[in-house]
Amino acid sequence: MTGFSTEQVTEAIRAGLREGRQPVDLSVTEGSQQAEVYRGNLAHYRDHAQKSLDEGDCLQAAEKSWGAYAQTIKAVAADHGLRVTHHASIIGAADRIALLVGTVDTAAGDTLRQGLSTARSLHQHWYENDLSGATVTANTREVIAAIDLLQELCPVDAAAP
Repeated sequence: MTGFSTEQVTEAIRAGLREGRQPVDLSVTEGSQQAEVYRGNLAHYRDHAQKSLDEGDCLQAAEKSWGAYAQTIKAVAADHGLRVTHHASIIGAADRIALLVGTVDTAAGDTLRQGLSTARSLHQHWYENDLSGATVTANTREVIAAIDLLQELCPVDAAAP
């Protein structure tokens, strides 16, 4: 991660995990393999979210946006030797990464925190169907911006121990 050591990012992810929901430590090979799977899933969900928006299917767009965001966090964690699998752990790890980034770049930290909040709102929309199409479209774009920023700040090659 730009400006942060691998240890700082790993500790931020660990700090965000809920008690009783400890991550699985991964070897370098396992982490790399898992991250590749998560990035493949991320691309699939991201494409599906856009296709769903184009077709006017806001429920699918919302859920696939959450899925893309969650896969991004899981990929970053795997790059740092951790497997994060539960919603609470994904949210906690994303929050701690945003806090870490915010110590150096307030605007980037805010973008990441807002992206997390928006992704959670879109995930809730899947169950509640409570957002307008315009809101789902705007929120999906916001989540994609947060995903892009996470990928920029947490490049694959920077995580290798």
